[in-house]
Amino acid sequence: MKKFFLLSVAATLISSLSFATIRRVGYFGPAVAGVDYPNFQAAHDASIAGDTIMMHPGSKFGTADMTKKLVVIGPGYFLGQNANLQANNIGMDSTSSGTMTLSNATVNGSNFIGCTFSPDAIRIIGIGIENISFLRCWFLGSSSSVTTGIDIRANINNFLFQQCAFKGQGLVAVNVGGIICTNLAFINCLFYTLQGSGSNWGIYLSSGANSGIVQNCIFNKDPSSNLYAFLYGIWSFNNSIANDIIIAGTGINYQNCIGTNNLFPSGNGNLQNQTWANIFTLTGSTDAQYTLKAGSPAIGAGIGGTNCGIFGGTTPYKLGGIPSVPTIYALTSPQGNTPTVNTVQINLSTRSNN
Repeated sequence: MKKFFLLSVAATLISSLSFATIRRVGYFGPAVAGVDYPNFQAAHDASIAGDTIMMHPGSKFGTADMTKKLVVIGPGYFLGQNANLQANNIGMDSTSSGTMTLSNATVNGSNFIGCTFSPDAIRIIGIGIENISFLRCWFLGSSSSVTTGIDIRANINNFLFQQCAFKGQGLVAVNVGGIICTNLAFINCLFYTLQGSGSNWGIYLSSGANSGIVQNCIFNKDPSSNLYAFLYGIWSFNNSIANDIIIAGTGINYQNCIGTNNLFPSGNGNLQNQTWANIFTLTGSTDAQYTLKAGSPAIGAGIGGTNCGIFGGTTPYKLGGIPSVPTIYALTSPQGNTPTVNTVQINLSTRSNN
């Protein structure tokens, strides 16, 4: 019987955790005791610090309280839009269906890779939480109210968002006064809105003591909506491209950025009043359309001659947020789903996704 699955091998990503246990949620083969769990909370509770939890396509995080340092790996997103990513390419992202609370500094050092987070998916309430990475994840904010993908309710430090996609409203936000976020990094990330999605707070960090970097990012809004970034504190904003968005804040140093209006100040390598259609191909999947077209003003316009946008720099964006673990992207059986012999030939193709 033909089966599509995510190859559960994480050694290339977590070589330093060679003795860690890999646990699975949503695996659609026979359950293995001590390996397979019905939901994230059950897998979390059975884990020890340093373990890996694999969220298979279609599985849900659900409401959970995370108190351990873990590596959490999903299947990626936009699976049905980008060819040759997963054999299971029908768009079944591994998503949240409740709020995951980070309530203790014992989660420090955790990594989330290839996961999808719905509104109010991550809520940070613990003291001293730092060194958390979100790599190749997709965050969906609400389209009608200020609910967030990342709801920050306590001071945080050293959070990395790299090669991620953010859609909608209230994506990374502080909803409690006086909260300080230091050393945040948004690297090779895509922020976008859809038609008629209202006022969208892409990043909302309003304290004057915040600090961080926005590098090789893209901010794109539909003409019928708004997209805001509130960055107060000390921020470096470089190699990024923005389409008629609103950035409010203080202490922002813009360098080698491109805008469709006068958003970025003249000088310092910034380009103003560029045409969106002259920058990107605007064809293909939700994320592939931001590939630079031939002759784009973003080519070589970044610091040190790198390209601006999500596919530039040292950590280019990966289509579909495909996690950096081996996957099976094609699997067929010439004998079909009902073989008539005891030996079944299976053809499969794999890729590393580094």
